[in-house]
Amino acid sequence: MKTLFQTRIEQAKRKYYEVFGDLEAEVQFLKLANLILIGIVFLFLIAVFVIAKQPPVVIRVTDVGLAEAVKNLDSNNQVTNPEVFYFSKTFIQRYTEYNSYTLSRDISEAFNLMTAKFQKAANHELVESGVLARVKEAGLSSQVEFKEAKIEKNSKEYVLVSLIGVRTLTSYKNPNYRESSLFKSELVLKKEPRSEHIPSGLLVEDYREIILNKLEEKK
Repeated sequence: MKTLFQTRIEQAKRKYYEVFGDLEAEVQFLKLANLILIGIVFLFLIAVFVIAKQPPVVIRVTDVGLAEAVKNLDSNNQVTNPEVFYFSKTFIQRYTEYNSYTLSRDISEAFNLMTAKFQKAANHELVESGVLARVKEAGLSSQVEFKEAKIEKNSKEYVLVSLIGVRTLTSYKNPNYRESSLFKSELVLKKEPRSEHIPSGLLVEDYREIILNKLEEKK
């Protein structure tokens, strides 16, 4: 058994103390902590990516003020039949309900409702026919009254709509001028994702019109 004197002599001879064991333990602890934090950050990024892919929560309010969340956005975001009819009638009014005072604005709004492909075809047709120049020259104004609207075909990508109406032409320059005709229009509507520029989710892909009958003509 070592005496207290012998212990002090041994301690006096020692030049250093080994403390690397504590440092290594701390280093291992920090490594483990870093791995855990990296794992948490990775899981957080995955969660953010998954949440970002989820459709937005849409809250619809009924006529009586009842708020309800729309769970299936795709099915609830489909274009309805009343929307199809409203869009079709609006397009025909802008595109064929001529008014010499608002002609440029109406045609511009009609072109905003077309696909890029049909815009080129419609622009070529209007330029070739010279109808816009005649409307301005004669000071014409027209009014369309729809009599019948029907969805002929409704697929995943397109809607085929037919409408029957009466178009009445008058002239600001000639009060005696009046012309009425019964017409039928057919529209091919392309379904598009709803957006700020396409809130209706529809664009006109093609438009055809035939005159069924001349009802009135005064010049």
